[in-house]
Amino acid sequence: MRRGYRALLKDGGELIIRPAIPSDARGFVETWEAVSREGIYLINEHAPRTVIEQENIIRYLDTSRNIIVVAVLDNRIVGGMAIFVGGMSPKCQAFCNLGIHLVKSARGRGIGSYLLAYGIEWAASKGYHKICLSVFSTNINAIRLYKKYGFVEEGIRREQYLINNMWVDEILMARFL
Repeated sequence: MRRGYRALLKDGGELIIRPAIPSDARGFVETWEAVSREGIYLINEHAPRTVIEQENIIRYLDTSRNIIVVAVLDNRIVGGMAIFVGGMSPKCQAFCNLGIHLVKSARGRGIGSYLLAYGIEWAASKGYHKICLSVFSTNINAIRLYKKYGFVEEGIRREQYLINNMWVDEILMARFL
């Protein structure tokens, strides 16, 4: 498993995908906050952790089974990804849960593809059997990306969330490795 990805995007931007370090906590939380404030992609309306809390999570993370990654575009964090083991029970050790967030200005540039490819490669290198995620049914671009990378729908939680006075389904997706 490579430590990080470096790519030149079609529009000329320089992208680096790499594991987060404690000093990335501010950028990670700020981008998470920006996406949360949009109100249509993430469950929380605000980043659920402070910079100090995120810094400590990154610092003390058990990287044998978990990873937090940042997407750095032209020397600025524009999003991130987290993959965590399915749970503490031995029954939950064969799968992991994945989440990705990208600020609006970074979307549609291929960065999500780089994050997802990195995550799939990392999870495979750790011996996971399956990667799981959930996505709002209204997030068509994310669903399309996940399907492109081999994720399939495993279930739908109908009218799970009320977003902008509209009921939205939660789509459960997974990819076997």
